[in-house]
Amino acid sequence: MAVKVMHAVTVPQSLKLMRGQLAYLKRQGYEVGALSSEGDYIKEYEAYEDVKVLTVNMEREISLIQDFKSLVACIRLIRKERPDIINTGTPKAGLIVTLAAFICRVPIRIYNVLGLRMETTSGLKRQILLTAEKIAAAAATDVLSVSSSLKEQLVELGIAPEEKIRIFGKGSYNGFNLESFKQTEQLKKEIEELRNSYGLTNKHTVLGYVGRLTKDKGIEELLESFLQLHEKNSEMRLLVVGEFETGDPVSSQTYEEINNNPHIIYINYQKNPIPFYFLMDVFVFLTKREGFGNVSLEASLAGVPVLAADVTGAKDTVIPGETGLLVNPTDIKDITEKIAYLVANPELRKQLGANGKKWGEEHFGNEQIWGEMDSFYQQLLIQKAAAFEMN
Repeated sequence: MAVKVMHAVTVPQSLKLMRGQLAYLKRQGYEVGALSSEGDYIKEYEAYEDVKVLTVNMEREISLIQDFKSLVACIRLIRKERPDIINTGTPKAGLIVTLAAFICRVPIRIYNVLGLRMETTSGLKRQILLTAEKIAAAAATDVLSVSSSLKEQLVELGIAPEEKIRIFGKGSYNGFNLESFKQTEQLKKEIEELRNSYGLTNKHTVLGYVGRLTKDKGIEELLESFLQLHEKNSEMRLLVVGEFETGDPVSSQTYEEINNNPHIIYINYQKNPIPFYFLMDVFVFLTKREGFGNVSLEASLAGVPVLAADVTGAKDTVIPGETGLLVNPTDIKDITEKIAYLVANPELRKQLGANGKKWGEEHFGNEQIWGEMDSFYQQLLIQKAAAFEMN
């Protein structure tokens, strides 16, 4: 009988984080399925992965009544499905689904920590989020971390002991599809069409960002640095790709500037942002907290040098001085000076970009991460079987 594996996230959009993962495990002989709240992306994901997505509605924010209802629903579902392995990602699924799996005595319960929301909170909310992380980790038999610096935080905060935590390769949750970054004729044509449509020429220097547009992501600091630099270099452009979010929103002034400044190219959320990376000369990632920082690695895979925040998760995506630079994400002077340094040194940018692409291809391919996951599952199954025989 095939080993039954269930991967769980809070919302359907997070299923994109593990694109290709379940299809790979299915090819390896596992019986696989996914769990998330209801939503629009589910049908597309089911078709792509050829798996079934089960649904239990979970709120992303703290909601005691709804969270209890979600826990009860998860317990019922798990008792019905009887998985051998449950792997949960995202904070709320990590808490609710892992706790339900503990109550149902699922043999292997993995909490895959993708980041710590509590890092940018304080007071009572921080304590609540910290307690939730500790409960999820305690209910799990094993904990995965998507980066080395995140693992350090998990240990330092007392969320999980070091011996309980594992990292696949150099980090990340799912790795990257390396083929999608190869400059095929079709991709080159798309890049050229985008460049022409935005009026970009060789005289322009493009700073870029891809991701959610929130305060936590450093959008306001990015804008402030760009405006200072643009005063001295009128050929500089800022390319921002992503969706403004109501949770942790940027100021109204920042919103208006990004939407109306003629030197800022704003593109709403893109299902496939890869062509946009190739328009950039420097990728600027000023996040205040991160689990790993996928967009930073995507920029590297496109051959773009990265200026990343020297914070948990983000700093693991850059080799300082080799693939990019690290910066204090709240120090406007430091940010502005380092961007100016990269802009003034095109040969350095070229070398950093080439190094980043090589590093990304060597360590962060999908198959490498998935292969380690498969080996990890097999190791855990052997350990559980041995423990069962001893008892």
